[in-house]
Amino acid sequence: MSRLWALALSCAAISACATPFQRAEPGDFSVSVTDNVEERRFEVVLVSTATKPLCLSGESWPDESGKFPLGYEAVVLTTTNGLLHPRASITAYCPGGCGEVEIEAGQRLEAIVAYAAFGDAEVIAEDAQRSLEFPVYPYYCSRRR
Repeated sequence: MSRLWALALSCAAISACATPFQRAEPGDFSVSVTDNVEERRFEVVLVSTATKPLCLSGESWPDESGKFPLGYEAVVLTTTNGLLHPRASITAYCPGGCGEVEIEAGQRLEAIVAYAAFGDAEVIAEDAQRSLEFPVYPYYCSRRR
């Protein structure tokens, strides 16, 4: 009987701690990428058309310098010499993730991705084949903060 009680208590505790995670519907956001060769960067704009806030993992959005401090394998720069991923500028581990980037309903989020995040910015600027694939995976924010 005590084992059954312990099992029921464990299940209740796990359920109470679990947070619902729901990916945003494709129609609730759009992403555009513009190549700005003069500035040696790509300009990224995420627009929310959702009715509630959207979030992204902190690792999946570039920092103010246009780099991904931990690297990010989903972002791919196609060049004449092949595919490149952003280089990590630091080595760190964030238990539970490195935070979130939030975009309010109906708002836009802008960032840059520096050519230098992938290597030599001048070499990348001279490559006529360059194109950036920047997938985003927003989810509806949990308001339990």
